[in-house]
Amino acid sequence: MWRFTILAPTSLLMLATLSSAQEPPPVLKAAATALGAETIKTLQVTGSGANFSVGQNYTPSEPWPRVTVKSYTASINFDTASMRQELVREMGTTMPRGGGAPFTGEQRQIQLVSGDFAWNLAAAAPGAAAPPPAPAPGNAVERMLQVWSTPQGFIKAALANDGTTKKVRGGTEVAFTVGGKYKMSGVINAQNDVERVQTWIDQPIVGDMLVETVYSGYKDFGGVRFPSHIVSSQDGFPALDITVASVTANPAVDITVPDNVRNAPPPPVQVTSAKLADGVFYLTGGSHHSLAVEMKDHIVLLDVPQTEQRAMAVVAKAKEVIPNKPIRYLVTSHHHWDHLGGIRTAIDEGATIVTHQSNKAFLERVAKTAHTLNPDRLSASKKPVKIQTVGAKGVLTDGTRTIELHLLTNYEHTGDMLVFYLPKEKILAEPDAYTPPATPTTPLVA
Repeated sequence: MWRFTILAPTSLLMLATLSSAQEPPPVLKAAATALGAETIKTLQVTGSGANFSVGQNYTPSEPWPRVTVKSYTASINFDTASMRQELVREMGTTMPRGGGAPFTGEQRQIQLVSGDFAWNLAAAAPGAAAPPPAPAPGNAVERMLQVWSTPQGFIKAALANDGTTKKVRGGTEVAFTVGGKYKMSGVINAQNDVERVQTWIDQPIVGDMLVETVYSGYKDFGGVRFPSHIVSSQDGFPALDITVASVTANPAVDITVPDNVRNAPPPPVQVTSAKLADGVFYLTGGSHHSLAVEMKDHIVLLDVPQTEQRAMAVVAKAKEVIPNKPIRYLVTSHHHWDHLGGIRTAIDEGATIVTHQSNKAFLERVAKTAHTLNPDRLSASKKPVKIQTVGAKGVLTDGTRTIELHLLTNYEHTGDMLVFYLPKEKILAEPDAYTPPATPTTPLVA
């Protein structure tokens, strides 16, 4: 659901082969020797623990929902800047409070990256052929920075990018830039172990998002010094928590980019409209949809999801089907990142953001977040956010048309879900609460 800026070709691949023209600082040389960074070309790490549904917390101030990871395997080739992560996740009959794709039992996830290409593999259904690799260009930067955030990867990247050092509490901080754009910093302690690595990636809502990985419990794994516990956080909440079971140095790790991934065109952004009633338009064309409602002298939009590009296309389509009127209100159904991804576009448009009262502080923060990695329209305009909050019920009206907003209660997916009801037209709009089957199982009765 996220968009990340893609690095220029080969920019990260070069990390494995470039040698710095400068003599490395003693702390880096010592850490490289202690962690085997000079001799380790490939690495395989196994373990178990949990991962978390980023952007899907129950309220904006709560941690991401936790999912048990029954087994975890990461296979990394530093020379080719590639990685394969395989997770077997496990879920009982009750999902954790908050969002995330629902499932029961075991779920296998296979995520890969090589150079500037990222893709996913899906397990085949019994008796069926495996589906083709699914390009995941939006995850390329995040996954590649994971490679260079590992202890050995961090030392390799610091050596290749002339990392600078300074004394800090608890050790030495090492800082450098990857690909001329992505900042990385880490702390090496007195035992020459990498204790913490920080980097930043672009996220449409929170901007330059901190990704921090903390390593602890270093020990010898068959001749490889490696942490026994890894906790990686995104935007301040844990995203991955793994207890390491084994580490293998220099296994065979050969990851080839599939042709359909290498040649995949950028996914198109398209918005189509369907008229539901006079002045009411359903804006679709992707995985997440919006609703545009015509009022006497303005437009009300429900949700601008996913990304700035999607939001701009939704805004343009709303103005096309309802011409010569400004978008005065943008109603957020809830705060989950896939539905809120274009919120800064709506702020830049000058719309008042109508949201549940529990979401106000988060949106005030979002309006001010720095977007230096991938500047958006709001970064340039710096327009202030206008927020109108709703409790259990809210009403928008122009004296002729009325829009009711109702809070769903006792709803485990999120605590701020607003459903959108047009009483005159008898139209109810909601995301995530109910997804009808592609083929209705119950006949429609007039």
